[in-house]
Amino acid sequence: MQSPPRLGTWDRSWITSIHHESFTAISDAAEPMPEKAGDVDPVHTDIGLGYFLQSQQMDPAERDVIAKRVLRKIDLCLLPAMCTIYLLSFLDKQTLNYASAYGLKKDLGLVGNQYSWVASVTNIGYLIGSYPSNICLQKLPIGKFISVMLLCWGGLLVATVGAKNFAGLMALRFLLGALEAGIGPAWMLITCMFWTREEQPLRMCFWLGCNGIASILGAGISWGLGHTHNTALASWQLVFLTIGVVTFATGLVALFFFPSSPLDFKLFTEEEKIVSVWRVSKNQTGIKHHKVLTYQIKEAFLDTRVWLVAGQQLAIGIINASLTNFMSALMVGFGYAPLDTVLWQLPIGAFQLVGTIVAGYMASSFRNTSVIICVLVHLPSFAGILGIALIPIQHRLALTACTWLLGFIGAAIILNWSIIGANFAGHTKRMTINGLNFVCFAAGNVIGPFMFTPSEAPRYMSAIKALCGLYAASIAFTALIGVWMWWQNRKRDAEARSAGLDSPVTDESEETETGFHDMTDKENRNFRYRL
Repeated sequence: MQSPPRLGTWDRSWITSIHHESFTAISDAAEPMPEKAGDVDPVHTDIGLGYFLQSQQMDPAERDVIAKRVLRKIDLCLLPAMCTIYLLSFLDKQTLNYASAYGLKKDLGLVGNQYSWVASVTNIGYLIGSYPSNICLQKLPIGKFISVMLLCWGGLLVATVGAKNFAGLMALRFLLGALEAGIGPAWMLITCMFWTREEQPLRMCFWLGCNGIASILGAGISWGLGHTHNTALASWQLVFLTIGVVTFATGLVALFFFPSSPLDFKLFTEEEKIVSVWRVSKNQTGIKHHKVLTYQIKEAFLDTRVWLVAGQQLAIGIINASLTNFMSALMVGFGYAPLDTVLWQLPIGAFQLVGTIVAGYMASSFRNTSVIICVLVHLPSFAGILGIALIPIQHRLALTACTWLLGFIGAAIILNWSIIGANFAGHTKRMTINGLNFVCFAAGNVIGPFMFTPSEAPRYMSAIKALCGLYAASIAFTALIGVWMWWQNRKRDAEARSAGLDSPVTDESEETETGFHDMTDKENRNFRYRL
């Protein structure tokens, strides 16, 4: 076979003559890959390159028609599947919060800070599993990896029914956290593979907004199971059993049907696979590349934004865990009975779902507004925290309404993730930053439960004051990320103008193709950050 020339000089006809299956096989060959983007060999680059080159031979009008069909399929079939699996991952973690209202602490003899440790150990597992999960996501088929993890989550929840003491519960919750660590990074990668950067914020808000649905379902299921009597299992055991069985069954279905990329999506025809890759080519982030490039890891840690992301995710992780694990405790402090604490948490999920989807719709509809909207959606949740601190305890309904506002923080979390997913290119660099992102988020979730000292019930004023500072920190870090990207875009626009280029990136240009050569956002000067 003829040897291909280097990037920038090679003839397209060489690669387009290769059938896509052969191209994929050659791309996975174990030959060494150059460490500099300028030396990238086309045969060893992104798995989507062959499909993109085939898309350039299609009639543009026909391609546009197929593109609309592709978008309908992924919106109506893939997105609901992602939402369902993400809903279950959140519901799995929430089971502890609901079980705590039904005598779990008493039955397992949890005293002092032991419940806080049980709440935190899931996130310790998440922390330890985050980076290995990201490596697995780059090297293994994403769909199969997540499906197997889903089966494991369900099995662990069912096993929790047999927990007898603090040690047993700690071990099960640690494993649950470690095995769930890949779901967030996986969904960010899948979203970037199938949807354009303009479409991503809304779709990401849909699947993260399912946390709100999970809260509603979890509270409703738990409330119903709390009314069971004369069964062999306690109400808290029934919570774990019911959700565990549903999770396991979903994992079995996903194992056979959930895709790892547009190239193996069972509902796509061959033409639709080609057009699906073409649709996302303007993202400049490619589809996937299995080779780990060490220079991209180094570049990731030298990127200013990475440390702003780290601070942001640590702050927002602490906020998330604090509110998730102690919502029932706050409600009890307001004077509600155990069953009522679960019932009154139902609106929190609705606030999170609606707030997240509205924020995602605005970020997708109005160009370069994600950072601004992300800052703004911190404010309702911040107001809720202040209300809990300042409203007299006898005004129970007003305090309860303040807890509902806390659900808006979900919109800030997912918009932060969409900003990260859309603005880092280079598969190894993106994998590294995803790993660091979720490590810091998990570290915050480990710290969060210890913010609440039992002796300060029902107001937990020390925790409330600390959370106010963390909200301010998260807002500041998010704003600084936006300012940095705005400044970089201005520099790159100036470079383009000095080179006589009015429009640095177009769908049909050779510059679009650079996204399939595993170049980082720093190397690819045609890349523009989405604010």
